[in-house]
Amino acid sequence: MDTSDAAAPAVPALTSSAFSSVFQAIGGLRNRRALVALLSCLVAGVVVAMLLGLLGGFGRVLAALVWIVAVGTGVNAAGVILMDQARGVAPRRLSDALVYGLMCIPKLILLGLCLLLVAITVFIVIALVLLICKIPYLGPLVFVVAFPVSVLVAGLTFFGLLVGSVLALPAIWEGLTVTRAIAQALAIARTRGVEALLLLVMLWLLCLFVGFIVFGVLGSGLMPTVGLSAAILGAGAAGVDSLAGVINGYGGGGYVIAGAIGLGVLWALATTLLGQVWLLGLAIVYLRVTEGLDPGATEAALLRGLEDAKRRTAELGEMARAKAAAAAAAARERDARESRPAPVADPAPSMTPTMAAAPTPAAPMPAAPMPAPPMAAAPPAPLAPTVGPTLAPRATAMSCPSCGAACTTDDVFCGVCGQRLK
Repeated sequence: MDTSDAAAPAVPALTSSAFSSVFQAIGGLRNRRALVALLSCLVAGVVVAMLLGLLGGFGRVLAALVWIVAVGTGVNAAGVILMDQARGVAPRRLSDALVYGLMCIPKLILLGLCLLLVAITVFIVIALVLLICKIPYLGPLVFVVAFPVSVLVAGLTFFGLLVGSVLALPAIWEGLTVTRAIAQALAIARTRGVEALLLLVMLWLLCLFVGFIVFGVLGSGLMPTVGLSAAILGAGAAGVDSLAGVINGYGGGGYVIAGAIGLGVLWALATTLLGQVWLLGLAIVYLRVTEGLDPGATEAALLRGLEDAKRRTAELGEMARAKAAAAAAAARERDARESRPAPVADPAPSMTPTMAAAPTPAAPMPAAPMPAPPMAAAPPAPLAPTVGPTLAPRATAMSCPSCGAACTTDDVFCGVCGQRLK
């Protein structure tokens, strides 16, 4: 008997301790090691991206890549350190966390590609169903059912992929493979989806409250500082419009560039403080909903599905290659048949044996003149004059008086022995 679902109720659902555990995410603000890891990566990414953005189009592309790598490394490094805090183990060193965070980026990219493939597959199925709805008369009847079902399936797909990616992120920090992380997220959604969803909603509300305080403090200090900077350092030296222009790559003076970098550092600080709460809360929710969970059956089913998909893809590939080879062979045969020259008609049968059997004549002796050939009978004169152009008389067959080869009355010399005929 399958006992994988029997172990799922080990975590009590919807209790006061479950909701109160989310508030422990505030402790992420006191984790200095995670704070330094995330803040240093964000600041380095912002500064380098702004400087590269001043180089033009290629610089902006390179700046975006640098910023993505820096942010991914910082988030993963801070998440690993906060995961150690949530599990109650000794946190790893900052350098080890940064290296591990950088190595997690390929796994996250592969995870994103897998989730994107699932979304594309679902929308292809929906598109095929909508194509069926184009059938006359029957299409509107099918659309009555297909439309609400498609809306429900698309919404559940988006929502499920979002929650699955969020719950799979701590699994990557824990060192699991991408397949195991996806299987665990599916197991959570199947057995403990309600609890996980409510705990994530509580975490989002907590982060919203913290973000309101952090950005409220920075926003209340930004306006007067910008005004004083413009009044003391010069009109427009640190204006909001000038800072926005530098951020968009339009350049500016030294004070404007420095102010834009400082604004980026402030954004990195605010994002770091908010991220500390979010990452630690995500680790707490993950550890709570995976306690006592056995995703082995889900992983086995997922692997079987992947193997079946690979096998079917290989079979379709073989069929496509066979059809392509047959089509190419047929095309080559057709081209060869069209390029083949037409056969040349054989000469008349009566001429071939006579010409082949005729001996090669000797050169005529000047002392013995050849007898004159008999003249062919003249054609009868027309009975009456014809109006218009006259037609030439048709040639008649005759034999050479010397060698007996076939000739016509139009020939002047024999084609075999060279005897003059006229």
